[in-house]
Amino acid sequence: MKIISQERKGNQEILQIEEEYSKLEPNIDKAYIEASKEVKIPGFRQGKVPADLMKKYINEEAVIDRAVQLLISDIYPGIIDSTKIKPVDYPNVEIKKLEKGIPIVFNIKVDVYPDFKLGAYKKIAIKKHVLEVLDEDVDKTVDFIRKGYAKQSNVDEKDLPLDDELAKNVSRMNTMQELRAMIKANIEEEKKREADMAARDEVTKKLAGIVEADIPKGLVEREIDSMIGDLEVSLKRNRMTLTSYLSAVKKDIDQLRGEMKGSAETRIKAKLALEAIAEKEKLEVEQKDIDTEIETLAQHYGKPVEEYKAEISSDIIDSIKEYMLREKAIDFVIAKAKVEE
Repeated sequence: MKIISQERKGNQEILQIEEEYSKLEPNIDKAYIEASKEVKIPGFRQGKVPADLMKKYINEEAVIDRAVQLLISDIYPGIIDSTKIKPVDYPNVEIKKLEKGIPIVFNIKVDVYPDFKLGAYKKIAIKKHVLEVLDEDVDKTVDFIRKGYAKQSNVDEKDLPLDDELAKNVSRMNTMQELRAMIKANIEEEKKREADMAARDEVTKKLAGIVEADIPKGLVEREIDSMIGDLEVSLKRNRMTLTSYLSAVKKDIDQLRGEMKGSAETRIKAKLALEAIAEKEKLEVEQKDIDTEIETLAQHYGKPVEEYKAEISSDIIDSIKEYMLREKAIDFVIAKAKVEE
């Protein structure tokens, strides 16, 4: 394979590739075999037609086109490695020269990740979230527990004093004071989780706002596909399908995709920013952290770790690593952020 030329126009890479005709010949044989499985000739079983007879019934031009597609599929990964491009969509291929016995020449046009300008990401202003737990917060939870116990025990909640006996009946605590302390600790932990999620969401949106980039349509469509996939998983937990959801909200899939476009672009810009920050700050994810994440996922899907590892592809492992690296980048930005009261 020889790369004759490489040119970038906006978010598109345009390549001209040359390949020896001899590399096409095995794919021509494969294409004929594939075509023969679809050809029906009286007196012969499908797929059992002699080669010489079969070629009389098959469109040779269509076979060559298929053979070229097979060839390009074989060499495309090598093209990506050689040119260091980052495609975001399937390539458009145009054959420029195809004659038996001489090198094949074809052009490839493919959308790639955009060049972009990243603004200042240190000392981003984020809000400080209040983590204080008030007595009334604990009171509400204790009252909720008491009502639930009363209903379960078929007694009037007024007959259940807030005493140590109640604490023993509804928990492993021996006193009401211990129960209230446990409840307070749980509420504090939940508030911390909520505050962390809010800070990460705020940072993500602000990072997207400091990215100047023209996002390729193919990349937006792929992100929307991912968002719809997430939605389907969420709906499945609630025993709904995407079809039933669309019917309930009186929308079709095109309307839903249109509404998701803005959010998709924000997510893409945030990812671009986080990946750039990780690279600039030389952030890394250790293998032990990846292994821990894979173990967590295996537990989530209820599978033994080794079985889950055998099922997932290298692409999925790469996606896990990329996700974890973006999370480290968020942690870095939060650590450097300016926290506003």
